[in-house]
Amino acid sequence: MKRLKNRYLFRMYEYIQPFINYSIPKEEAVYGKKVLVIAPHQDDEAVGCAGTLIKHSKTDGCVEIAFCTHDTLERMKEAEQAAKIIGSKRNHFMQFAAHSLSGNKDFEDALTLLINKVNPDVIFIPFFFDKHNDHMAISQVLVDIKKKIDLKFMVYCYAVWSPLNPNCLFDISDVWELKKQTIECYRTQIISRDYVKIARGLNQYWGELKEHNMQYAETFFMMTIREYISLWNKVFK
Repeated sequence: MKRLKNRYLFRMYEYIQPFINYSIPKEEAVYGKKVLVIAPHQDDEAVGCAGTLIKHSKTDGCVEIAFCTHDTLERMKEAEQAAKIIGSKRNHFMQFAAHSLSGNKDFEDALTLLINKVNPDVIFIPFFFDKHNDHMAISQVLVDIKKKIDLKFMVYCYAVWSPLNPNCLFDISDVWELKKQTIECYRTQIISRDYVKIARGLNQYWGELKEHNMQYAETFFMMTIREYISLWNKVFK
């Protein structure tokens, strides 16, 4: 099984090379105005992409967040507090159990309805090799949805559990403190793992790598949904 996963991983690196530049481009704005963030769990959006979302909201962009799984009422309240800092216009609590998204037809139907309703210009999702089965399931569901309806948005893949080979970068130095506050909303989660430390280290790494005076940066693997699904099919064929 491990060798099988490695085969997919090596194939993925082969196929993403045309999308990767040695010098990662710094983006000034997210493509389009209407953003739908798909967070498998309540806190993924804070760790993975809160800085970029905050910047987008501050420039009159529209952000909505879909929280796919449910844990406790307390964690839901934490998610609402975090989303308020991000500037989310609407939160969608889908209430599926953790570790239940893979192969879940009800989840697929619910996400299809939500995408049709929001009609986003952009979605933010975990990359399909982000090392959690719920994170990986999001991409598989999008592949299945594309077979039923025409999807035309851009995809920004963020990382939570695994390193990402990015092809775009956003300077979040001016909103880092707000991102930190967003993560700190999840008091039930940072008790067991210091997500602020994790995000700070990763964002500082990419900022310093890009420019000497850039304090913090978030990185993404960006492509059209058609390109993303094509990449999935090439890797997992």
